Amino acid sequence: MRPPCEIVVNLVLPTIRAMLVKDLVERHKLSQVEVARRLDITQPAVSQYLSALRGKSTVQKILSKGEVAESLKELSNAIARGKLKHSQIIKKYCVICKSMGKKEILCILHAETAPYLVREGCRICLRGSRH
Repeated sequence: MRPPCEIVVNLVLPTIRAMLVKDLVERHKLSQVEVARRLDITQPAVSQYLSALRGKSTVQKILSKGEVAESLKELSNAIARGKLKHSQIIKKYCVICKSMGKKEILCILHAETAPYLVREGCRICLRGSRH
Protein backbone atom coordinates (compact mmCIF):
# COMPACT_ATOMS: atom_id res chain seq x y z
CA MET A 1 0.00 0.00 0.00
CA ARG A 2 1.14 3.52 -0.80
CA PRO A 3 -0.54 6.33 1.13
CA PRO A 4 -0.83 9.74 -0.56
CA CYS A 5 1.88 11.22 1.65
CA GLU A 6 4.35 8.69 0.21
CA ILE A 7 3.52 9.97 -3.29
CA VAL A 8 4.17 13.52 -2.12
CA VAL A 9 7.50 12.65 -0.48
CA ASN A 10 8.81 10.38 -3.24
CA LEU A 11 7.44 12.08 -6.36
CA VAL A 12 5.94 15.50 -5.80
CA LEU A 13 8.46 17.25 -3.55
CA PRO A 14 11.53 16.15 -5.55
CA THR A 15 9.79 17.29 -8.73
CA ILE A 16 8.84 20.64 -7.23
CA ARG A 17 12.44 21.12 -6.13
CA ALA A 18 13.73 20.13 -9.57
CA MET A 19 11.41 22.62 -11.25
CA LEU A 20 12.37 25.39 -8.81
CA VAL A 21 16.09 24.67 -9.18
CA LYS A 22 15.85 24.73 -12.96
CA ASP A 23 13.89 27.97 -12.98
CA LEU A 24 16.19 29.68 -10.48
CA VAL A 25 19.28 28.73 -12.48
CA GLU A 26 17.94 29.23 -16.00
CA ARG A 27 15.50 32.13 -15.72
CA HIS A 28 16.86 33.95 -12.69
CA LYS A 29 20.54 33.19 -13.45
CA LEU A 30 21.39 32.18 -9.88
CA SER A 31 24.46 30.01 -9.33
CA GLN A 32 24.10 26.45 -8.12
CA VAL A 33 25.69 27.45 -4.81
CA GLU A 34 23.22 30.31 -4.35
CA VAL A 35 20.23 28.09 -5.22
CA ALA A 36 21.46 25.51 -2.72
CA ARG A 37 21.75 28.17 -0.02
CA ARG A 38 18.29 29.60 -0.67
CA LEU A 39 16.60 26.18 -0.79
CA ASP A 40 18.65 24.79 2.11
CA ILE A 41 19.95 21.86 0.06
CA THR A 42 23.46 20.92 -1.06
CA GLN A 43 25.08 22.09 -4.28
CA PRO A 44 25.46 18.45 -5.44
CA ALA A 45 21.69 18.08 -4.97
CA VAL A 46 21.16 21.16 -7.16
CA SER A 47 23.39 19.56 -9.80
CA GLN A 48 21.38 16.33 -9.64
CA TYR A 49 18.10 18.20 -10.03
CA LEU A 50 19.49 20.03 -13.06
CA SER A 51 20.70 16.82 -14.68
CA ALA A 52 17.34 15.11 -14.01
CA LEU A 53 18.82 12.55 -11.63
CA ARG A 54 16.23 13.78 -9.11
CA GLY A 55 12.63 14.75 -9.83
CA LYS A 56 10.46 12.63 -12.11
CA SER A 57 9.94 13.98 -15.60
CA THR A 58 6.53 12.29 -15.86
CA VAL A 59 5.39 14.20 -12.79
CA GLN A 60 6.86 17.42 -14.22
CA LYS A 61 4.51 17.11 -17.18
CA ILE A 62 1.55 17.17 -14.78
CA LEU A 63 2.93 19.96 -12.56
CA SER A 64 4.05 22.22 -15.40
CA LYS A 65 0.48 23.16 -16.30
CA GLY A 66 -2.15 25.39 -14.76
CA GLU A 67 -2.34 26.61 -11.21
CA VAL A 68 0.55 24.52 -9.89
CA ALA A 69 2.92 25.87 -12.54
CA GLU A 70 1.83 29.43 -11.76
CA SER A 71 2.34 28.86 -8.02
CA LEU A 72 5.82 27.47 -8.66
CA LYS A 73 6.71 30.44 -10.85
CA GLU A 74 5.56 32.86 -8.14
CA LEU A 75 7.55 30.93 -5.53
CA SER A 76 10.63 30.97 -7.77
CA ASN A 77 10.28 34.73 -8.26
CA ALA A 78 10.04 35.31 -4.51
CA ILE A 79 13.02 33.04 -3.81
CA ALA A 80 15.07 34.80 -6.50
CA ARG A 81 14.27 38.19 -4.97
CA GLY A 82 15.45 36.84 -1.60
CA LYS A 83 12.16 37.85 -0.01
CA LEU A 84 11.33 34.57 1.78
CA LYS A 85 12.68 32.97 4.92
CA HIS A 86 13.12 29.19 4.85
CA SER A 87 9.97 28.76 6.96
CA GLN A 88 7.99 30.78 4.41
CA ILE A 89 9.27 28.61 1.56
CA ILE A 90 8.16 25.50 3.46
CA LYS A 91 4.72 27.03 3.98
CA LYS A 92 4.47 27.71 0.22
CA TYR A 93 5.36 24.06 -0.49
CA CYS A 94 2.49 23.00 1.78
CA VAL A 95 0.05 25.36 0.08
CA ILE A 96 1.02 23.94 -3.31
CA CYS A 97 0.60 20.34 -2.12
CA LYS A 98 -2.78 21.09 -0.54
CA SER A 99 -3.98 22.72 -3.75
CA MET A 100 -2.83 19.62 -5.65
CA GLY A 101 -5.07 17.55 -3.41
CA LYS A 102 -8.06 19.81 -3.99
CA LYS A 103 -7.48 19.79 -7.77
CA GLU A 104 -7.22 15.96 -7.74
CA ILE A 105 -3.65 16.09 -9.07
CA LEU A 106 -2.52 13.90 -6.17
CA CYS A 107 -5.31 11.48 -7.07
CA ILE A 108 -3.93 11.17 -10.60
CA LEU A 109 -0.41 10.50 -9.34
CA HIS A 110 -1.66 8.13 -6.66
CA ALA A 111 -3.75 6.19 -9.17
CA GLU A 112 -0.70 5.76 -11.43
CA THR A 113 1.24 4.07 -8.63
CA ALA A 114 -1.69 2.21 -7.07
CA PRO A 115 -4.32 1.56 -9.79
CA TYR A 116 -6.35 -0.73 -7.51
CA LEU A 117 -7.42 2.39 -5.59
CA VAL A 118 -9.30 3.67 -8.62
CA ARG A 119 -11.25 0.43 -8.80
CA GLU A 120 -12.11 0.84 -5.11
CA GLY A 121 -13.41 4.39 -5.66
CA CYS A 122 -10.73 5.93 -3.46
CA ARG A 123 -11.21 9.57 -2.30
CA ILE A 124 -8.40 9.68 0.29
CA CYS A 125 -6.41 12.46 -1.39
CA LEU A 126 -9.47 14.69 -1.53
CA ARG A 127 -10.32 14.14 2.13
CA GLY A 128 -6.68 14.63 3.09
CA SER A 129 -6.49 18.00 1.34
CA ARG A 130 -8.66 19.66 4.02
CA HIS A 131 -5.97 19.57 6.77
